[in-house]
Parts: sequence; C-alpha cells; structure tokens
Amino acid sequence: MVAYQHPSELNPLQNYRQASSILRGTSRATNDGWYTSPIDLDYQVHLRIDGNQIDSWIFRSSDKSWTEGPELSEEALLDASKVPAFAEQLVSLAKKAGSNAVGVVLHIADEFATTEIKPELDNPGALGELREKIANEPTAVLDDASLSTEEHSWRLVPYPATGSESIATAVTISRHAAEFVDALRTYGTSKNFPIVTLSVSAPLIALLALPEIKRDQVDRPFLAVLPYPRFTTLAFFNEHGDLLLLRTLQHRGQRRPSNLRHAVSTTAAALEMANPEIFVLPLAGERDPHLSQELKVVFEDCLINEVDWSVTAFADHSHPGIPPEMLVSAKFRDEVDTPVAGSHTFTTLRTEGWATQDFLPVPTPLAETYPSRGEMKLLRASRYLRFALVAIAGLSFMWIGFAMLDMVRRPEWTFNESEAGVVARRIETLQVEKKRIQHWDNLLDDRSKAWVSMEMLARFFPEHSGFLVRTFNHTASPEVLPGQAKLGFVKQWRINGLAREESLEKLANLNTREGISAAFAEIARVTGNEAFRTDLPTRSIVVNVKTLENSGYQPMPPEDSTMSMESSYPFIFDLTITQRFESDDPLAVTASKAP
Repeated sequence: MVAYQHPSELNPLQNYRQASSILRGTSRATNDGWYTSPIDLDYQVHLRIDGNQIDSWIFRSSDKSWTEGPELSEEALLDASKVPAFAEQLVSLAKKAGSNAVGVVLHIADEFATTEIKPELDNPGALGELREKIANEPTAVLDDASLSTEEHSWRLVPYPATGSESIATAVTISRHAAEFVDALRTYGTSKNFPIVTLSVSAPLIALLALPEIKRDQVDRPFLAVLPYPRFTTLAFFNEHGDLLLLRTLQHRGQRRPSNLRHAVSTTAAALEMANPEIFVLPLAGERDPHLSQELKVVFEDCLINEVDWSVTAFADHSHPGIPPEMLVSAKFRDEVDTPVAGSHTFTTLRTEGWATQDFLPVPTPLAETYPSRGEMKLLRASRYLRFALVAIAGLSFMWIGFAMLDMVRRPEWTFNESEAGVVARRIETLQVEKKRIQHWDNLLDDRSKAWVSMEMLARFFPEHSGFLVRTFNHTASPEVLPGQAKLGFVKQWRINGLAREESLEKLANLNTREGISAAFAEIARVTGNEAFRTDLPTRSIVVNVKTLENSGYQPMPPEDSTMSMESSYPFIFDLTITQRFESDDPLAVTASKAP
C-alpha cells in the first residue's frame, strides 16, 4: 500500500501529483462508498459489544433484510493483527452480494459515562461549535481537566429541556476498540474496497426507540431505564418529552446497581418529577425480573412499563436474536407520528445526528491526506478537461487565423482616418437629436388628459346613481425646486354637487385610501392612462369629502322629482382629490430647456 503524505508537508505541485496518484491508483473518484456514512450504505455489518458477548449481523437496506454476520472474537477485537482475516470475510461477503462498499456500525454497549462541561460554556447558541471542539480539543470543553484525552473519546448530548442545569453533557467511552476500526479501514484501503466505520454509543441509539414505544400523550415527566450487563443508563424527561438529564450507574460485578432505587428516586426528586412514568428497556439479553419490583418500592404510585421488544416495531421475528439497538439504527429515520417524536429532543437526536455521533472516527490527519469527494471528481474531470482544452486551443487558433484573414479582406480594413471624423460628428449630431426627441416626448407624456378626467367623472357619478354634479374643476401644477433635473407635480380634482341618502355610501367608500386607489386603478385599466396608477411608491393620493344638509331640500314623492331638481337632494357634497407625483416618478416633468 502506498504511503501518502499530509498535504501540509507538500508544495502545491507535489500535492497535485499525490492527488493524481490517488486518482489513478484508487476508486475514490468513482466509488461514493468512500464518502458515505455506514448507515446510508446498502451493505451494513452491525457489531455490538457489551462485555459479555459480541453480536454480528448483516443488514441490507435495499430490502430491509437481516442475516447473521461473520463471527468476531474478543481476541480479534483487541488484537489488530487478527483484524485482516475478519475484514477479508467482510469484503468477500460484500462482493458476493454485489455491493461496492461495506459499512461497519460498531454498537459500543460495554461502557457509558458522562461528565460535565465547563459552566462558562453554557450557551445554547454555541452548541454546534462545542460539538466540533469536544471532538478535536476536549480539554477546552470538559470541566474536569484531569481526564485523559488519549484513552477516551467524548461527544456532546444536548439538554434542550427548560430547567436543565446545563445545555449539554459529555458522553465518554474508552478507545479500546480504536485499533480494531482503524485496522478495518486500513485493510479496505489496501484492497481498494471501502470499509467505512461508525462507532456509536448503544444507549444513545436505544433512546431513539422511545417515540415508538411511548405512543400516548405526554402529560407528565417520564424516565427511561436502560440496563446493560455492566451499567445502567437513566434518562430523565420532562412533561414535554425533552431530555433533562443522563446518568449512569455502574454494576460493579452485580446484575444491577446496588444503589438503583436510591439513585433514581433522589434524582427524580431533585428534578421535581412527581409520579413520573417509567420505561424499562431490557438491553442486557435476559430480562431482569427483579428490576421493576425494585423500582416499585420507591415509585408505588407510578406506572412502570417493562418493554417487550418482540411486540414493538424493533423486532425481527425471523431473527429474534438481533439486539434492539441494531434494529433501531436501521429504522430511526422512519417518520413516527407520536407526541414524543415531535419533541425538540427527539427531533434533534434524529435529524441532527446527536445519537449517531462517531466516537472513533478516522483521525483528522489521515482524513485530510485524501482529497474530498468533490476534489476527486474535479481531478477526474480535469483529465478530460486537458484534452478538451488542447482541442479548444487548436480550434481557437484556427478560428483566429480565419477571422484575421477575413478581416483584412473587408473594406473596413482600408478605412480612411478622415472618414472617422465625419462619422464621429454625425454620431454627435444624432445624440443631440435623440436628446431633443426624448425631451419633447417627456413633456408630451399623458399626464392629465381632459377626456380621461371626464371618464373618471362618468364612472364616479353614473346616471341614475343618486348624484347631481354642479361643478367640476381639474388643475395640474408643477412643484418647482431649484437645481432639480426633473420636477414633480400635483393634480387636483374638485367636484361639487348634491346627493341623495342612498348615495352617501359610495362617497364614504371614495373617502378611503383603499376605495379611491381601487377607483383610480380601474380608470387606469379602462383608459390605459398610466397617470391614474396608484401602486407606485413615487405617488400618493389624498381624498377629502365634505357633506352638508341641503337647506333647499323639499321632501317629495319620487315620481314628482326629476334628476335636475336640486330641491329633491337632501345633501350637498364637496369632493377634493389630490394626487402628488414625486420628482423621481416616471411621469416627472423635465425641467431643463430643450437641447
């Protein structure tokens, strides 16, 4: 296997040569399996270690089928020299199944511990930054500076619940399986066959089963008890289904923690969880018949649910020996329509990958040695691009040659310099003429046509509408401001007349901004006159309606009155409409003289 150097140790030319060597000697440019998460691959090998046994199962995501995987001994797990034989089995089985990559998901169930982060980092907005920092620089995040960063790996788990003492806790596992997953990846690299790994914490994966297990309404706090052979994890949730606290109790050689009752009751009391609902998720193989009874001693009035995995969605009846965490990791992305699934905690655990964080990832220097997926595709494309560039360059030179030949044959090639002055003067004359035409076109714009105003009057006060118009006056005047290239102007309509009582509603409608704007918009649409548009920010319109009683009004039967009898109208109205056009309006008047 070729030993590649870190890009920081090479100059740009050496970097390019190394990347080209990787392109030619590996399948990283053509096989996306190198860059895909194991749980997204079709061929997945799930391994679970709990301190007592190692489970091995193969999952095909294409048909959702499970089969028993190759056996992995405790000795092979701890001795990197024995890993190639196991890896060879994985590659052989994957190739027989027609897969071009193997995803190895290691469920670590033999240890689980939590530690606090520094109090000064208690900022929910910095969770993303802390998530990255704890993976690369854990001492900058952890409150306990004495912890060994060489022997352990930490990942954050957020506490989104209101009332939590911290924004997150740090989950830690030892690196005892690091050499195993490193050896798997190394074997895959040597055989040019992707073996990508994901080392997850089994309790965090198991928590993703709760939205499927608790399907009823969340109306009170609840807690989940996750017993493993060597430890028991406790997860406390508030009445909204959000995580308050994670706690671990070590068994110390016993079947269950000796202080289980006391730890659960005191923690629940400290979190002010009154009568919480309890879920016991058996994850240690055989069910512990006394665990629920022990909890019942301190939670007499609480409902204690001991989960039977065989009746949940996380069961494969054709292979009853599959650990629940494996089944959960294969289904946790499926949509679950339950109240718990909609909580902030389980939404973020599922969609943001908090529960599937890799505790034993590829070391950063090694990951940076190989080009990314985009860089590999770009390198691959550049190989074809070089040939294309040569062809394009040759064609370009040919095109330039023919273009030059055609150019010297044209009459313009013999252009006389004196003729250039004539053309320039002609262009200058045309520019002046163009400005003169634009000047007069502006002055002759349709700003205030009489027939449009008469159309407005006819539409505002149609025949037999209960109105009698006595006077109609329309004016338009510019707003002169020194130094401005264009002037705004104001148009005003004053209409005086009489109205009957049933017509007052129309006057009231015209007296509103919405009413007058709609009326002007209709006139603009019917007449095609842009001056009546009110939807431009450079225009404003103000309307004022005054109504008074007609002192000469004489009540009479309708049949005795005519439209022109002023004494038959009980009201007099005075309508004033003022429309203002700003200096930057399209219809603003040019202030300068004609060129």
